[in-house]
Amino acid sequence: MDEPHETVEVVLSGATRARLGTATGTGTITDDDAAPTVTLALSPASIAESGASNKSTVTASLDRASSQATTVSATAGTHAVSGDFALSANKMLTIAAGATASMGTVEITAQDNVQDEPDKTVRVTGTATNSQGIGQPAAVPLTITDDGAPALAIDAPSVAEGDSGSTAPTFTVTLTPASGQEVTVNYAEGPDGTATAGTDYTALAGGTLTFAAGATSRTLTVAVTGDTVDEPHETVEVVLSEATNAAIGMATGTGTISDDDDAPTGTLAAAPASIAENGGTATVTATLSHASSAETTVTVTAGAGLYTVGSDATIVIAAGSMTDVADMATITAVDDAIDNVTVRRGTVTANLSGASSAAVTLAVTAAAGTHAQAGDFRLSSAWTLTLAAGATHGRGRTRR
Repeated sequence: MDEPHETVEVVLSGATRARLGTATGTGTITDDDAAPTVTLALSPASIAESGASNKSTVTASLDRASSQATTVSATAGTHAVSGDFALSANKMLTIAAGATASMGTVEITAQDNVQDEPDKTVRVTGTATNSQGIGQPAAVPLTITDDGAPALAIDAPSVAEGDSGSTAPTFTVTLTPASGQEVTVNYAEGPDGTATAGTDYTALAGGTLTFAAGATSRTLTVAVTGDTVDEPHETVEVVLSEATNAAIGMATGTGTISDDDDAPTGTLAAAPASIAENGGTATVTATLSHASSAETTVTVTAGAGLYTVGSDATIVIAAGSMTDVADMATITAVDDAIDNVTVRRGTVTANLSGASSAAVTLAVTAAAGTHAQAGDFRLSSAWTLTLAAGATHGRGRTRR
């Protein structure tokens, strides 16, 4: 056992026939045992940055007992950032004389700093009394594991396309929470957008976004081409991949290109503008006020009895065009066998193809035609025409 050098005394007394000179003899027992060596230990050797598993205890032991109490003052901090951990208020370990293990413990508690960062290593060491000091390893490593990688997400912006030039929807990529180390993520154009690269927007070249330590957002833009074509709302996709020091939460951002063009209106035109009543033919064409991205179909109809529409009654205007002169409808006038008569005040006559042996009575009615309105005319009080037996024609008056 290591101990101080010790002494033993022998005392002479009660001498006869002699006198006592040096009465006390002090014998020295020289200790030839080396002082013990202190070993530090951690339990556990790895702790989490937060939660119930964020504490470790420090203990000390001797390789052999000593007759003296040994004290160890624990310290920590090498290779760790200030604020990553805290030592308990008691930093002293005591090994009683004759014992080999310390009484009590020193506690190390990890501190959660929210930011993602690499795992950290804390070096625990100390100074000891009545010993040869701290043996190997002189510094015991304690690992503090980080809570986990932050998450990346991309949003879904929307922008009106405009009528000309270029507009730019901005995609924002966020990192939650901030990281204590650099984060990178690749981006590229996605396959499922409905917009056409080169026509609706400028094709997006792939690239890499870099988040410096502490940064939480980055942006990228897509150049959208304005036009006056009526079309559905369209989409363009941006996809994130291959992140470093982060996980990808929302990988796909779908940007909407909102169409701000009204649907076109149509105009019909007939050529020639005047046709003969019996068999005259006109060609009908359709023109849009502006182009549409969708095919436009125009169906030509005709009033009953006045004219007929040919079998080509449907006019199709292709997507992107305003008219289609190669696709026209034809209208043919129908002879109604009725002469147009304008009467201000006159008579109505009736003719029989042959005489009858009996009187013939005709009821006379009138209705507004295509160029007359109710109230424009009326019949006289005589609403019937009577042709006497043997007569072949009769006459009655009408009033305007």
